[in-house]
Amino acid sequence: MTHPHLTTTLRIVASLSLITPMMACNTDASTSPQSTPEATPTSAPSSHTPPPAATPAIAQYPSFADIVEDARPAVINIFTRSKKVSKSNNPLFPHVPHERVRESLGSGFIIDASGLALTNHHVVANATDIEVRLLDERRFKATIIGQDPRTDTALIKIEASEELPTLKLADSDKLRVGEWVIAIGNPLGLTSTVTAGITSATGRTHVPLGGDLLYQDFIQTDASINPGNSGGPLIDIHGEVVGINTAISAEAQGIGFAIPINMVKELLPQLKQGKVKRSWLGLFIDDIPRQLSVQLSLPSNQGALVRKVVKGGPAERAKLQAGDILLKIDKELIKDANHLSWLAGHKEVGKTIDIELQRGNQRMMTRLRLGALPE
Repeated sequence: MTHPHLTTTLRIVASLSLITPMMACNTDASTSPQSTPEATPTSAPSSHTPPPAATPAIAQYPSFADIVEDARPAVINIFTRSKKVSKSNNPLFPHVPHERVRESLGSGFIIDASGLALTNHHVVANATDIEVRLLDERRFKATIIGQDPRTDTALIKIEASEELPTLKLADSDKLRVGEWVIAIGNPLGLTSTVTAGITSATGRTHVPLGGDLLYQDFIQTDASINPGNSGGPLIDIHGEVVGINTAISAEAQGIGFAIPINMVKELLPQLKQGKVKRSWLGLFIDDIPRQLSVQLSLPSNQGALVRKVVKGGPAERAKLQAGDILLKIDKELIKDANHLSWLAGHKEVGKTIDIELQRGNQRMMTRLRLGALPE
């Protein structure tokens, strides 16, 4: 393959016979091709101000060295071991159970000097033994304090007798598309690897990741994320955590996803108690079809459509109906179905909420007492 610069050079050389006559036509008629232009005295002052010197290209890019130096000590390598016992497939020993040991690795980061650390649920799920390693090669045992499969988050406790380095949690709602972000983790077992990129998008939903993951509001980034990065921090240029690196797109390069840290901060009080309990509306919901949104003169980013009301659930008791469009909960605008699921699922079980809705062309209010989300 011809290098693009070489291609350009060849074109210039090939066109030289055409360019030269054009230059000659532009030459002053009083000057012959053989004449030498009169020299300008070097001591003569010039009225022309020279352009400022160009800034070297490398100076236009930031250095993350100081940020990374401060952050890496709080990022941990997580090694897990899990055992699965199943019936024997050996016809000679049918009554001897088959034990399968599975080892995996991932990442995490410390948020409290006492040893509390965040990671992904899928990194530590079903683990019978957890060991963490710090940047300085210290190793500690760890235990699971709380986990939430529906957001793929987990809180673990490192069993250390001394205080540990920590990372500060940012306000991820302030993160803007186009801002620099840095991923730190242990991809493919390569300890404390650092990659950088930009925030490609925020609020990503409907990402086909499977499993028990229910609530999505991902930060998308092109910072390189690979197996083993899961659970590690995505940090901003201030060295604060904006997300937990969680997944990559298997069908593309440069498309990674992180759980926004504000979502995790809402769960932390319950994670510290060991379990996340969610409230429940008792509805099946969906985004509003564009045609219906236009027909009802609704903003394109507001509301959720009720598809079905669960019999005997909170919504039925509040007399909600299929076809209702829910617009606000406790005066907070509902952006879409995913947003409604998050809002309704993270209020206190038994709390009574105010719902603004539209039924046909009529706006109305109702009150609903939240139930507990079935397991």
